[in-house]
Amino acid sequence: MKKSIVLFILPFHIFFASFAQAPLAGSYVSKAEKLIASISKDSLPVFQFSFNDTMRMKWERLPGQRMGFKLSHFTETQKIAFHELMRACLSTQGYLTVTAVMFNEDIQQKFEPALGRNEYWVEIFGNPSVNNFWSWKLEGHHLSLNFTFKGNQMLSNSPFLVSTNPANSITDTARAGLIILYKEEEMGRQLVNSLTTDQLKKGYNSRKKTAIVYSEQDKDKIHVPDEGIYYNELNKEQQILVRELVAEYFNNFNPGEMPGVNNFCNKKLRFFYVDSREKGKPHYYRLENGAQIIEYENYDNHIHCFWRTDNDFAKKEAVNNK
Repeated sequence: MKKSIVLFILPFHIFFASFAQAPLAGSYVSKAEKLIASISKDSLPVFQFSFNDTMRMKWERLPGQRMGFKLSHFTETQKIAFHELMRACLSTQGYLTVTAVMFNEDIQQKFEPALGRNEYWVEIFGNPSVNNFWSWKLEGHHLSLNFTFKGNQMLSNSPFLVSTNPANSITDTARAGLIILYKEEEMGRQLVNSLTTDQLKKGYNSRKKTAIVYSEQDKDKIHVPDEGIYYNELNKEQQILVRELVAEYFNNFNPGEMPGVNNFCNKKLRFFYVDSREKGKPHYYRLENGAQIIEYENYDNHIHCFWRTDNDFAKKEAVNNK
């Protein structure tokens, strides 16, 4: 008697969605514990701090000394453990973007000797365990990564800043043509240039970009001018462009750790673009819905990209933690 084999075939989009949402990171706690265990007792006081330390909720993109354990002091074993933790919290795209930003600092080091791939600091706040609030931070010039957890549940991955100078490595022979944040720029320009004359009146202004983006002007909350074109004022093709642009930022993180592109693109979402619409000239844009914001600025081959929410550092969940 022949045995019959029954195959259950899921539609591709259902299979892919299920696969994409599968846990990619494993245990955040175990990876943090492994990193802490690799740090010597003498170094722990500058590496691990109380979860309630005020330094946990401070962030900066400028060069300069930070508190914490500096990458140049890490042993090979410690570096491997740290990269395991970082990969767990980011997608492959996000991990490669962050590490590319760090290595890109070697180019600018030729002009600013204080910069370089090892001018970054790592801190852990709290004691990583299944029931505890805890977080970790990587920060230095052009980078600020902040991840907050309760046990293995990621509560917040903001504020998140990735930047690059030069944006296009035309000043370095070995890496000439390398552009790290390419799509963030091109897709933003594509979106603004798709706006009609009437739409441009709401979604664009030719004024000069501000010296400091709004995410830096007010680090405690999301506060921007009352301007921009609403998502529901865009046509279907433009809405697709918005979702693709948002996805480019969200794809830096693990699936399931972000609000979802459709959730972000709600009726409160506004797009606004400032300064030049020509490639190679200063410009700025943002996507914000009151609770979350993406900001991008480029000046003189120098890019900053920001992702912030009204739950930066998981301040909603962790406000009463002692």
